[in-house]
Amino acid sequence: MVQCCVPFCNNRNDKNKTISYYRFPLDEKDKKRWLKLIRRDKFTPNYNSRVCGWHFPDGKAAGPTRFAWNDGKAFPDHISTKRKKGMVPASVEDEGTAGPGPNHLDVAIQTPGTTSVVVLEIENDMLRKENDQLKRELEKQKQTFSFSQISSHPDKVNYYTGLPDAATVLFLEALPSKFDLQYHFDWNVQIMPLIDQLLLTLMKLRLNCGILDLATRFNCCRATVTNIFTTISSALYDILYAGMMDNIPSRVKNQTSLPDCFQPFPDCRIVLDCTEVAVSNTERLDTQSHLYSHYKGRTTLKVLIVVAPNGVITFASDLYGGSTSDKVITADCGVLQQLQPGDMVMADKGFTIRHILPQGVSLNIPTFLVNGQFTVQEVNHNRLVARVRIHVEHSIQRLNV
Repeated sequence: MVQCCVPFCNNRNDKNKTISYYRFPLDEKDKKRWLKLIRRDKFTPNYNSRVCGWHFPDGKAAGPTRFAWNDGKAFPDHISTKRKKGMVPASVEDEGTAGPGPNHLDVAIQTPGTTSVVVLEIENDMLRKENDQLKRELEKQKQTFSFSQISSHPDKVNYYTGLPDAATVLFLEALPSKFDLQYHFDWNVQIMPLIDQLLLTLMKLRLNCGILDLATRFNCCRATVTNIFTTISSALYDILYAGMMDNIPSRVKNQTSLPDCFQPFPDCRIVLDCTEVAVSNTERLDTQSHLYSHYKGRTTLKVLIVVAPNGVITFASDLYGGSTSDKVITADCGVLQQLQPGDMVMADKGFTIRHILPQGVSLNIPTFLVNGQFTVQEVNHNRLVARVRIHVEHSIQRLNV
């Protein structure tokens, strides 16, 4: 049996007896040229090595020039079956015409080289569709607001989230990612990555963006915005507040990060103050009376903020009506139950809570003016208290911004 030694050519004399087969030239130069043309430079042909006549459209003298990898996507239907002039069979086995003939045409169309062309066409079509899909996604990405657009700009991160930089946002994102989020509407949000869901929530908290505004920015419906905001804000509450702020730091722990201005008050465990948030008016007079704040001159909700000496917020009470006094909120919110004998509480003048503090807990507030003029000791004391109380003021300011 004689078989063509050209790669991807399956012609054999037992399958197609109409094709001639030619030995390699004896001349070394011509032999190397043939090997280069058939792409088998490292092949060493022997006496029985053959190249079928289909590869010699221009005659044996021109050498093999037609191959499956360069013969086009399909072979012509009118291939001549006549012997080319000058193509002489090398042996009795080579008898037959030099043209490919109909049988060789069928074999050639089925060669791996031709099949690879079809495969390439399919792959090109798939890549073209994938490219179009990526273009559409890129265009959609350009229209959708995402964290990747601001992550490299700390000023933008701070503006939209209230956090100092992208690293802080990514750290915050890692917390809920460790848990199985239970979405508010019982259907998961899959069209938006978790980092962008966190960004949406922080923008709502920071800038109070409207639901429709956020839906437009993030290219989603309003129900998705509500689902994301309710879910992520609840998860952050469970992780950051309920999970980490269930107990205020002890006096010993506070002393490990005590600022210099607190050195005169080493036993200080907490600094108290209240802040108010304006709310819309109501038609019910009893509710309006409960919410009305004489200090702010409008209806508000009031919350007690507890700050550690190092400026970290360690406790926040529930919301109370604006008419509720600081003393009532302090007694009702439960923060006093966490104090231990030896602790010091620092607060403003409005916190007249000395008689409701647990036994052994002291209160440090600015001195009241009694005799028309402060003494030197009272002035110095008030100055020291004011220097440390500024920490809670700054913390509340960060909370309100």
